Amino acid sequence: MRIHCLPLFALLFCVSGVVPALAERPAVAPQPQAPEAPPAMTVIQERDNRLIVSLPNRLIIAVQRVPAAPVVSAQVWVKTGSIYEQEHVGAGLSHFLEHLVSGGTTSNRTEAESNAILGSIGGQTNAATSLDNVYYYINTTADHAPVAIDLLSDWLQHNVVKPSEFDREREVIQSEFKMGMADPNRIFWKLTQRARYSTHPARHPTIGYLDEFMTITRDGIYDFYKRMYVPNNMVFVVAGDVDPAATVAQIAGLWKDAQPRELPALRFPLETGRGEPFTIKGQADIRQPRLRLAFPNVKLGEPGDYELDMLAMILGDGESSRLITDLRDKQRLVTSINAFNWSTTWGEAMFGIDAELAAGVEIEAVKAAILEHVARLREEPVTDQELARAKRKTLASIAKSGQTAGEVASTLARDILGPGDPDYRDKYIQHISALQADQLRAVAARMLGVEQLTTVILEPKPEGEALADEVRDADVVLPDDQYAPFELDNTRVIASLESNIADAAVMPAVEVGPVTTHTLDNGLRVVLQRSTVVPAVSIQLFSLGGLLADEPGREGIANAVSVMQRRGTTTRSAQDIAIALEDLGATLATGAGSNSAYVQASALRDDLPAVFDLFADVALRPSFPEEEWQSMKPRLLAAIDRERESIWGEIRVAFREKFYGEHPWSQPTNGRRDVVESLAADHLRSAFAQRLSAKETVIAVVGDIDPDQALALIKQHFGAMPAAGEAAFEAKLPAAHEPGVWQEAIEKPGSAVQIGFAGIARDHPDFAAMEVMSRVMSDFPAGYLEQELRGRGPGIAYGVHAGMQTGLVPGYFAIIFNTRDPELTIEGIRRSLQVVSLMREAGFTDADLARAKAKVRTGEAMSRQSNSGRAMGMALDILYGVDDLSGEAFLREVAGMDAKRVQAVARKYLTDPLTVVVTSAAIDEAELKAAVLSEPVPAVE
Repeated sequence: MRIHCLPLFALLFCVSGVVPALAERPAVAPQPQAPEAPPAMTVIQERDNRLIVSLPNRLIIAVQRVPAAPVVSAQVWVKTGSIYEQEHVGAGLSHFLEHLVSGGTTSNRTEAESNAILGSIGGQTNAATSLDNVYYYINTTADHAPVAIDLLSDWLQHNVVKPSEFDREREVIQSEFKMGMADPNRIFWKLTQRARYSTHPARHPTIGYLDEFMTITRDGIYDFYKRMYVPNNMVFVVAGDVDPAATVAQIAGLWKDAQPRELPALRFPLETGRGEPFTIKGQADIRQPRLRLAFPNVKLGEPGDYELDMLAMILGDGESSRLITDLRDKQRLVTSINAFNWSTTWGEAMFGIDAELAAGVEIEAVKAAILEHVARLREEPVTDQELARAKRKTLASIAKSGQTAGEVASTLARDILGPGDPDYRDKYIQHISALQADQLRAVAARMLGVEQLTTVILEPKPEGEALADEVRDADVVLPDDQYAPFELDNTRVIASLESNIADAAVMPAVEVGPVTTHTLDNGLRVVLQRSTVVPAVSIQLFSLGGLLADEPGREGIANAVSVMQRRGTTTRSAQDIAIALEDLGATLATGAGSNSAYVQASALRDDLPAVFDLFADVALRPSFPEEEWQSMKPRLLAAIDRERESIWGEIRVAFREKFYGEHPWSQPTNGRRDVVESLAADHLRSAFAQRLSAKETVIAVVGDIDPDQALALIKQHFGAMPAAGEAAFEAKLPAAHEPGVWQEAIEKPGSAVQIGFAGIARDHPDFAAMEVMSRVMSDFPAGYLEQELRGRGPGIAYGVHAGMQTGLVPGYFAIIFNTRDPELTIEGIRRSLQVVSLMREAGFTDADLARAKAKVRTGEAMSRQSNSGRAMGMALDILYGVDDLSGEAFLREVAGMDAKRVQAVARKYLTDPLTVVVTSAAIDEAELKAAVLSEPVPAVE
């Protein structure tokens, strides 16, 4: 389906809340009470499961009940993305303000009080800034929905932009700038903005330019907050297992006194394109060049928009699409390629094609090959089969969506703010269904001409050269008649909603049935659950193996076998499989993880028998054609190369190598480059035969199913699966890690650190206690590590986390963080190890223990919302030997956890650390070792 707002590569997902120092922990505030009587409001739409209203201050409130799981997602969307910054455009003001508003001090609460309340409800919170909006969210369990709503309402209305928080977050965002300089995806998108727009504010990066960012003052940002954060510029959306009427009443009561304000009169240049071909180039720390070809498109919903959606899907979306079957699979010019249509309400955006080049291929050769396919779209109609397939994929994608509260809330907000229609998906289907092939050709002929082509090229940077900060190009001012006004006020949105509201649809009752388990005669274990939240089904097959099945030094074979399973069977070619799946709007993926290999599929309810036939063919009868392997091999090698493209990839790869030594887990799941290069199809065929074992496999099916029919299908297709493979799976135990300190030089700016300790297997009795300990230590924004590394100024890190890597055999527990300046690394290590000592000495509070337990509970509930989430979780639990498919036993253990138990696991495992640093500037070895030894963590007898 279309990209409604902004491509994911263009969105700034921010760890944006503020965090207090360790000593500032207050008692948890009481839960807010709903108002006794709701204030005046105008009902825009009322259905059994949804209520949308506007208040007199023009705040729009939308609440939708989603009964899939006892969770809720509360979100506030503000129309104040970077293109709306007026005199501040280019400074990153909206993004900076997002960091301050999310959890910052208000006139009602300190930041510490907000964080304590958030922690008490196990809230998952974050925020993101894009070109045209900023959104804030809190996800929690449904019983805590009123608290989440109260917190968001306070943050959005009453922030005071405290000077100390302003100074701290300015430090943190400087780390984000530094991290972005090493992120190829961000660099590529910024190049695209500059190439696509010459005058529109969308040409400026959302985070701004560093020199201009540094000129922002506390008073300037507070003035912008008061100017733009007003109810008539916001939408408050809640989705989850809540009562819509009661929820709307609470929000209305909290916002009834918020006064609307006149919003700035904006105008944007009428930038339809440059009018001639344009090329821009940049550099990043990558192995292979990337290419983006872009054509100006139309605004969201305007004539041509739906046609471009279908053209993008036919051209480069899915295994049967033209560019993938030709340039990737046949000619092998690229290792990845796709097409997209990004359309917005504020201006014309782009129809684009992205590609990563194969080794040794010239950019001009790929560009010419892509443009040949674009020319075909202009010159001849697409086939009836292609159009029907694209329509079916769109219908199926929409039908399968809306399984999680967060997804429902975000979609509802985007549809309100974009097309101004909460039921836009239904009308979108109608528009798509009516399209004809000649309409697509006419739009391609009108809009996809080379005279409007923009070419963006990202090249590998020369070794040893540093990447420079981005600076602003000279501004261009157009004549007045080349600008158009743009209205922010919700008056326009409310009018659109009222004109687009459709008659109420009858919503069928939702049924979530019990979980049943079965074992076939050959030992195959089966898990089934009926859930009618959406008319779709998830099928998940997991088998023991994955990286853990590879011999040391031969890592990569298991993953190669798995990804090749869908590239042809004894009865179908890879193209046959792709066409059959996409004709049904179904998906099927194969791959391997650290402990297992998997086959995953999703299907519409009525297509389950047909998809099961394809699923079983791929799972049981792959043929591993040599030609397909030679096509797949460069793509796997490219994936291996991408492992270290970000600073997070650099530290994770370096740490695993040091921690696991000769064990297979020392490598990423894609494996070693030399191993994959040496493999032939016969190797894969032999390895698959060795591992095909019903006794080592679990199949889970969750969704709108008849459980008896699903079990019959599994028996029909998998009843003859061999009970055991040619070689039994043996989980190799890793050797004990060697404590110490290591550093590795990298060319990316800044540094990253991972501090690792001994871990446990998934079925270990200490698992629940380790999970609670993890969340005491790391829980944005209130975890001890977040407080020490981000909350205590100056901010050491932008990103920080602690948690377990676990599976069939013991893994590790690790702390990971990054810094913008290698000089901050030692201080970051010291602060992290102070937290370790705190855990070992039970220096944490009862409130923090309760916070951690609530966060674990929320995470468990969130993971069980979707069909695929439940199916995957239950299949892996069985594979790992965990007899707790409902999760109830785990949650009971968490609820009963006390401080002594948490301290016991901390003293047992948080000892003898291995510290690995990747850094752009060498750190004195003696100082580095002294930092690790400054907080002793001796073993406990």
